Amino acid sequence: MKNLKIALSLLILICITSCDDFLSEKPDNRTEIDTPEKIKELLVEAYPQMSYFEIAETMSDNVFDTGLPTTLIRNEQNYNWEINTEATDIDTQAYYWDACYKAIAHANKALEAIEQLGSPASLNPQRGEALMARAYSHFMLVSLWAKRYNPATAESDLGIPYVTKPETELITQYKRNTVAEVFDFLEKDIEEGLKLVTNDYKEPRFHFTVADFKSFCQ
Repeated sequence: MKNLKIALSLLILICITSCDDFLSEKPDNRTEIDTPEKIKELLVEAYPQMSYFEIAETMSDNVFDTGLPTTLIRNEQNYNWEINTEATDIDTQAYYWDACYKAIAHANKALEAIEQLGSPASLNPQRGEALMARAYSHFMLVSLWAKRYNPATAESDLGIPYVTKPETELITQYKRNTVAEVFDFLEKDIEEGLKLVTNDYKEPRFHFTVADFKSFCQ
């Protein structure tokens, strides 16, 4: 009987240890953004990976009728802002909307990771880039999905949600900011980002730089 009790005790101890090991494992295989190198890699994805050209062309004077049935349908859908979510159709409103908010999510995660590392001065360029990238995607969204900025009506014109934190819940309800609020957020991000962003990148064509912003404003 004594040997049986010892065996049961050992079995229970092994089970408890195994459970602790199992519960200590992360429930998924996501990458922890906890080093400067990982933050730099994350920022590569802080830019929309889809095109808005077809949407913008349809809404401009450059649109024309090619006579092709597929083009006629696409032009009509774009002009009426009808959502097209076909898997092979990347130049659509739904795809570009999702791409912008995906880029914003990466920028926000980078900003959070920088803060968790203590916001060291060595990561100021990455913080600046994240702020500029976040501002860019929001600017494109408000430009395509809201009225043009009008000082007389901007405080009442509906804009788009301006997201400044990573999502931590499965379903999050966002406030649709006014056009004035969106541009206030844009101004804040750009002014802060420009103080930190640099031109010192191995591949400057794939990052926001001071030179890019100056040439854009000219």
